[in-house]
This record gives sequence, structure tokens and C-alpha cells, in this order.
Amino acid sequence: MITAISLVVVPLLAGFSFLFIDKYLAKFRKLFILGTGLITLLLSINLLIQVSNHPLIYNLGNWKEGIGISLIIDPLGGILAVLIAFISFIIIAYSLSYIKNHQLKYYTLLFLLIAGMLGMVLTGDLFNLYVFFEITSIISYVLVAFNKEDISFEASFKYMIIGSISGILILLAIILIYQSTGTLNLAQLVIAARNIPIQLKKVIAVLILIGFGAKFAVVPLHTWLPDAHSTAPSPISALLSGVVIKVFLYALLRVLFILFRIEELLALDFNNLFVYSGVITLFTGHLLAYRQDKLKRLLAYSSIAQIGYILIGVGLFNAAGLEGAIYHVINHAVVKGVLFMTAGIFILKSKKKNIADLKGIAYQLPLSSFIFTISALNIVGLPPFNSFISKWLLLHAALKADFIIPASSILIGSLISLSYYLRIITLLYSKVKEELTSIKVPYQLQLAPLLLSLFYLPLALFPNFLLLLIKKAPLFLLKTINYYNILLGGEEWIGLFG
Repeated sequence: MITAISLVVVPLLAGFSFLFIDKYLAKFRKLFILGTGLITLLLSINLLIQVSNHPLIYNLGNWKEGIGISLIIDPLGGILAVLIAFISFIIIAYSLSYIKNHQLKYYTLLFLLIAGMLGMVLTGDLFNLYVFFEITSIISYVLVAFNKEDISFEASFKYMIIGSISGILILLAIILIYQSTGTLNLAQLVIAARNIPIQLKKVIAVLILIGFGAKFAVVPLHTWLPDAHSTAPSPISALLSGVVIKVFLYALLRVLFILFRIEELLALDFNNLFVYSGVITLFTGHLLAYRQDKLKRLLAYSSIAQIGYILIGVGLFNAAGLEGAIYHVINHAVVKGVLFMTAGIFILKSKKKNIADLKGIAYQLPLSSFIFTISALNIVGLPPFNSFISKWLLLHAALKADFIIPASSILIGSLISLSYYLRIITLLYSKVKEELTSIKVPYQLQLAPLLLSLFYLPLALFPNFLLLLIKKAPLFLLKTINYYNILLGGEEWIGLFG
């Protein structure tokens, strides 16, 4: 289990070590940055291999459960750890050619952000969940303002205000949980939460729904995201949209499913709350994206819409819905990362942010434009791309659960997104009167989105390989008694899927 704690410690130490590296070993700076990202990725893969056979619990300092700091990793936590480490590694490689100023500050903050996200998906108690929640949030605020422009400062301030309020609500929920149960250990809370009075549970549910909901931008708590994601440096936009908001959604699900049994959630109509919040979020994101004239702002609203799809799957409260939602989390992280990185290349090299000003840029930046085009068609959900598979899984799960309107919204939303992405693609390849000269782009800058886009093919052609891992994830969300038994009761989980 050294792998689990190392996964948080490595990027954390890297963030604080960068000052020393920059001062005394400057010529090894790039090697140190890439090496740290690669080590983190390899550690996450090793951890996923371990938890695919059995979930793991690790108590730091050999303290007993519920007393010291615990790490609890199940298949879903392992999948998200790999996703965070993988997308972060690609973003690090991209940043080496993209970020030219204040590199010391940038990489220090970036590695601390990675450590915060990994801590959120690996922690086994609510106290440290909140600590990593705040680390991730505060670093995000700073990185949004990294460009030091008036608009980025304004976006960061708005993000900070909303994020601070959400943090207060989550802290209040944690206090109420501890006061009622006497423990913050997630595995112990599976049993201890049954002693919380139902009325108090409802109050706690409202606090965490609003608190975490604001962080992953469910409508109407979404107003900070378009400003923050569109004004941040493009690699940070890719990271925020790709994985950061998904980590907050994961935290909500982990806490909610531990506090409430599925029967309680259904009795309280939480399935309809999630599903129809997803529908509203989906349409709001797509319709506002359709109206945008700035490329990164359009992509930001598109991310809000994708959260809507995920919420529909989660709200079904069954294995099929969760499998589709998790698959879409992975697909969106990969595809939106590519879209923001290619958009960053457009803006960096053409000095143009408006969509209309990108007319004909495909003749100057052919490779980046091609990557953007296939990624746009992918995120829409057209076959044979990988996003089609996750949307199909969500559609099938919604229809099977008799949610006809949400299922229809998945199709309609995809058509709306096709209309605004086709508008961009058409402009990119439109002929212009004046003769355009090609723009030189460092191969390192184009290599990162190219490598990430290559994963579309295996994700589309071999979905069953990923689904074998994903199918194990709902076990510990929908049946948290297994979560308790296996981690604290010593029972084996082999055969529980039968």
C-alpha cells in the first residue's frame, strides 16, 4: 500500500521541490517535471491493478481505523486516479511548450493541484476529504488568475466566492455528521450513518448537494465555470474541465451513497432530482454554448452540458446508469482535454479568441485543425467515436428505467452540440480571400493533443476492456455494506458480482 500514499506524496513533494530544482538544477528542470508526471502515472496504474482484485485500506502510522489518517481505494477510485494522472501527464507535456512565463509558480501550483485531486479520490475519511477539497479549490482559484489579466482576476474572484461558500456548506455537513456519529471514517460511516435521524440526514444532504454541486457546476450553480475555464491558461482549462470538476462530483457520490442507502434515496425522490437536474444542466449548457462567439467560452459551456449527461446516468441509481456515467467521465476528460489544447494552439498562434476570426485557419494550422475537428465530432457522440458508446450506454439505461424525457434529451442535446461544432468546423475550413501563410507550431505543442487523441481509437474499438473495470465500480456505491464488510469485516469480494 506504499503505492497509495506515494501517489499523493510524489506530486506534493515535487511541487515544493521545484524551487530547489529551478535554482540549482535548472538544466534538469524539464526532465524533473516530465519524470514526476510519469512516475505519478505509473504509480496510479499499479494501484489500479491492485484494487481491480481487491479494494485496499491503508492506515498511516498503523493507527486503527477511525483514529488516524486512512486511505481507501476501490475500483472507481483507482480508475479516477489513473485518469487524473494520465490527463495531468499530457497537460504537463503540453505546458512545457505553452507556458513561457512564471514557470516556477506554474509547475509548483500544477503539481499541488494534482496532489489535491488524487487526495480527494484516495482519502478514506471526511476530514482529509475536506483538506484536499480546499487544496484543490484554492490552487484552482490561483491558476485561473495565472494570466494576470483583469478578466482572469474577475473570473478567479467569482470562482473563489462561490467556492468558499460551497466549502463552508460542506464543512458544516461534516461537523453535523461527526456530531451525530462520532466518526469521519468513510467505511465506518456506512453503519454509523444509520443512527442519524432522517430529518438531519436531509439537512446534511442539502448541504453537500449545494456544496459539491457548485464545484462541478450543476445548473443553476454553474455561473462561475464559463468565466473561469475560458480565462485560465489553456492547459489549465483542459485540466479543470477534464478532471477537476469530475473529482468534485465523485466526492459528492462517495459521501451521498455512504450516508444514504439506495432505498432511502429513492424514497426521497433523489433519482428524479439528479436525472432532471441533469436534463436542465444539459440543455442550459448546450443552448448557451450555441450562443457563444468565443471558442474557449463555448467549450466551457459544453463542459456544463456534459455534466448533465453524467448526472442523468448517476441519477438512475442502478449499475447500468453508473457504468454509462463513468464511461462518459473518461471520454469527456480525454476529448475535452484535446479540444482545449487545440483551442489553445489556435489562440496562441493566431492571437484570436473569437470563433469568427478563426476563418480559414485550417490552412495555416492543418494538423491542429484536423485534431480539433475529429474531437468535436467525437464529443457530439457520432459513431464510431468513443463518446457515442458512452452516450448509447446512458440512453439505453435511461430507457430501461422508463425515463423517456431524459433519454430523449440525450439525443436532442447531441443534435444541438452538432450544430454549434459544425459551425466552428465550417469556419476553420472556409476559404478566405487573402492568401494565408502557414503558421509554425513547435512539434512538442502539437504532440500532446495528438497523443491524447490517439486514445479515441482503443476507447471506441475495445469498450469491453474498459467496461470490465467500470462494471466493478458500482458495487461499492450501490451496495455500501459490501464496502464496509470487505474493508473492515475482512470478507472477500470475489464472486460478489455474480
